[in-house]
Amino acid sequence: MSKLETTILYLLARAKERGKENLSKFELFKLLYLLEIESYKFTGKSFFNSSISFVRDKNGPISIDIYNALNILSGKHINMTEEKKDNYEYPRHCISLKNIINKIDLNESEKLFINSVVESYILLPIKELKKIVYNTEPMLKLIEIEKQKKAKVLKGEKLNFDCVPLDEDILEMISA
Repeated sequence: MSKLETTILYLLARAKERGKENLSKFELFKLLYLLEIESYKFTGKSFFNSSISFVRDKNGPISIDIYNALNILSGKHINMTEEKKDNYEYPRHCISLKNIINKIDLNESEKLFINSVVESYILLPIKELKKIVYNTEPMLKLIEIEKQKKAKVLKGEKLNFDCVPLDEDILEMISA
């Protein structure tokens, strides 16, 4: 199982522990994106060893790698359903664990890192999560390019994580 697939299962398990029976595709994509942002911020490199890429879509970053991982996990490890909410016109694509996962193949530091990100974002309303994602360096840079080109959305444009600055405390530790 890939690190991305394992991380998806771990995120779904953490969400369940926090009282969320499922995550929407939107939430899952944004949480994985923010996990990657935080990894660049605190380590200067990809959590997924650059094996995942994100591109711009109308509702923020998406990843074909996540779609592929979901297809691999679907049926055996996760359920994917659609729910209709009264206050939203489109169906919500829901992802939940099929069974309790007893062993997750992540080391303790990876779990701690994921937990720190999840605790910050998992219970936020979707609008707030979207706002946070849109205020990350890769999205801000792409939005600036869209403005310059007078383009509505540069769908499919790859997001560049190299523009994510290292956290100031990390920089201070490195230079000490």
